[in-house]
Amino acid sequence: MKTANPIQGYCGTTKEYCADPDCQWQFGTCDSSQTPAGPSTLNDPRPLLGSVTYDNDIYECTQANVVALTYDDGPFDFTNDLLDTLKSYGFTATFFITGNNLHKGPIDVTEPYPAIIKRMIAEGHQVASHTWSHYSLSNIPSDVRKQQMVKNERAIANIIGKYPTYMRPPYSQCSQASGCWADMKALGYHRIYFDLDTQDYLNPTTIQNSKDIVAQILGSSSATDYLSIQHDLVEQSVSNLSPFFFDLIKRRGLRGVTAGECLGDAPANWYRGGTLPNTPSTLNTPTTTSQAGSSTALTLTPTPTPNTSSQPTSTTSTTAAANASPTGGCYVEAGKFCGTIRPFTTKQGCKFSAADCYLQSFDCLKQAGKRYTNDCNRYKNQCQKLNSYCSKCQDSCSSNSFGQ
Repeated sequence: MKTANPIQGYCGTTKEYCADPDCQWQFGTCDSSQTPAGPSTLNDPRPLLGSVTYDNDIYECTQANVVALTYDDGPFDFTNDLLDTLKSYGFTATFFITGNNLHKGPIDVTEPYPAIIKRMIAEGHQVASHTWSHYSLSNIPSDVRKQQMVKNERAIANIIGKYPTYMRPPYSQCSQASGCWADMKALGYHRIYFDLDTQDYLNPTTIQNSKDIVAQILGSSSATDYLSIQHDLVEQSVSNLSPFFFDLIKRRGLRGVTAGECLGDAPANWYRGGTLPNTPSTLNTPTTTSQAGSSTALTLTPTPTPNTSSQPTSTTSTTAAANASPTGGCYVEAGKFCGTIRPFTTKQGCKFSAADCYLQSFDCLKQAGKRYTNDCNRYKNQCQKLNSYCSKCQDSCSSNSFGQ
């Protein structure tokens, strides 16, 4: 990262410092500083298309006998292999795409990404947004949040001539209190989450754990619809988990479909915008708007920069201890880590709490250290039990009942 003046903290000029989402965008040049060439989409007309909600978070399908297959963080080295597998099963998927993070280069001008994204469209898949650089949308100012969306729109439109109306917040963090709900609705986005977390991101080298999760959920639940999440930058998720998962789906007599199809939304509503040329991305000095309570983007790896933002909605924050558990305080305590269970009184709230629990578990070893491995595993097991409880509790879901 390049800085004009000496700044105390995590500073450097190599990939380790300048690759998002770890880069401190307030102080220098990051992946996110690049802006795709072409007119900004910020002021485009944004009518709310179709009947799928723009007001509420979406965790489950409305159609029966389907599994919405969704993949985050790509395109990446393994995405073409995944497209081959999907084609062989006759399934379609939704790809929540990041525009420029992990120092992979802007998707609209860095090969082979444009060709991969065009292939997604040609083979009937849905392209959706996972932001430009994978920042926590709850923990950045509104203007930066909007730029994270419109930069990705511009890059996607440079490739396929249109941009999405569906998005998934990185780290599942887009809170109402932060203004994220209002910003996403103003930009015309459905906020898509999930009710079947394969946990592939937690098991990149132990993918059997993820296979056990999907086998248990599809084998023990009478539900006829699921909205799943995987990551196409996890090689074992693509090559090992996906075909196993797809076989289970077929065995249950279900179909693998896009998020749009699982919500009964017509493909015409999945995108907006017109055909625009594919032109090179350019550098743009990042906005450094000051806002009380704002912080650097939350990351998948710890940095020395403390998080001073408002309460987030998932694990990657170092403020997990502030979340409530059914009995108050920490559900599982491991060193400095406080694993909590968010209170809930509905089935949808239960699913959100389970997703949040899984995401918190990702932070346990980072905050607590390896000597607390057993405690972290115990918390992760509680998350799995909570997920199972959510599948069975019907209309009587409550965190108090789960805590008994």
